[in-house]
Amino acid sequence: MSDDSADTERTREHPGSSTALDVAKAAKVSRIMVSRAFNPEASVRPDKRQHILDVAASLGYHPDMAARAMVTRRSNLVAVVVSTLANPWEAQEIDALTAVLQEDGLAVMVFRMEHKSRLQFNFAHIRAYRPAAVIAYMDDLKPHQLRRAFGNSPAIYPVYGAHAPTDHDEHMVDRLHVEQHEGIANAVRLLAGTGRKRLLYVRGEGAASDLDRVDALEEALAEHSIVFEAAIDGNFDYATTRAAVINYWRREGQPDAIFAANDTSAFGAIDALRYDLGVSVPQQCAVVGFDNIREAAWQAYNLTTIGVDLRERVQALRRMVAARVSEPRARSMVETIRARLVVRGTA
Repeated sequence: MSDDSADTERTREHPGSSTALDVAKAAKVSRIMVSRAFNPEASVRPDKRQHILDVAASLGYHPDMAARAMVTRRSNLVAVVVSTLANPWEAQEIDALTAVLQEDGLAVMVFRMEHKSRLQFNFAHIRAYRPAAVIAYMDDLKPHQLRRAFGNSPAIYPVYGAHAPTDHDEHMVDRLHVEQHEGIANAVRLLAGTGRKRLLYVRGEGAASDLDRVDALEEALAEHSIVFEAAIDGNFDYATTRAAVINYWRREGQPDAIFAANDTSAFGAIDALRYDLGVSVPQQCAVVGFDNIREAAWQAYNLTTIGVDLRERVQALRRMVAARVSEPRARSMVETIRARLVVRGTA
């Protein structure tokens, strides 16, 4: 049954509210034209669309998306799955992504899934909404988990590495490939050019993105004869990193460069160096972050960092969602975006 057929169900805020047929009669258009006016993908003359929307508003009519989903077995919802919204990068990206998906007539529902022990329960909860697509920001999930969890709701998730995946399966798990090796290599080249000899890495929490950064970093450091002195746990967190850097500096060693797994950790490292240890940045110790969040450009930090352009990443996700909505059964897709070095004042 088509979307237009689904939309013939009566749509009510309360008993006695207007239906699509009432709007069609008042606007002197067909019932199908009312449905098309509420579909941003449908081709409708702008003045006619606005006339229908105005009439609908005056009658208190709105389409019942839940009824449509029951008939089509697919909603206009995009489920975004995250482990936390506390990290600035995820929050900034989801904000931008929500804006463009809403422009495309889609609605975004955010699901926070912190505890892996409840994965299957949470997946079942998401699946009950019959989302048109699922974007998983939890890069430690595996494709088979997403396939099993979401069935005919295609999933998109990030993958990392020097090369894009070449396997295209039939199971509707699309991948956004983030190539971060080149940006990291350029950062190490910058550090080598300023005479850095020993580097401390502030790692995250075992995420796939973090493991790939370590691989890229070790390769680049070896090429430039910079010693990978140690890796300490920062957990992608400001306070954890600040305390860890202080502890390492006082008990273990004093490197002349710090590379942090994200910008928030880099902020913690900078404040530890400047305010707790009396170390000048970048004169005595350079600091490089990762993500290029908005705060990285603040004068207080002026952080040299590596990051993917936010608009580029959001537009890639937008294209993948649009492709899935228009052709749900298509083979899996891969899009590649690249992280680039942004030179500021800390290295």
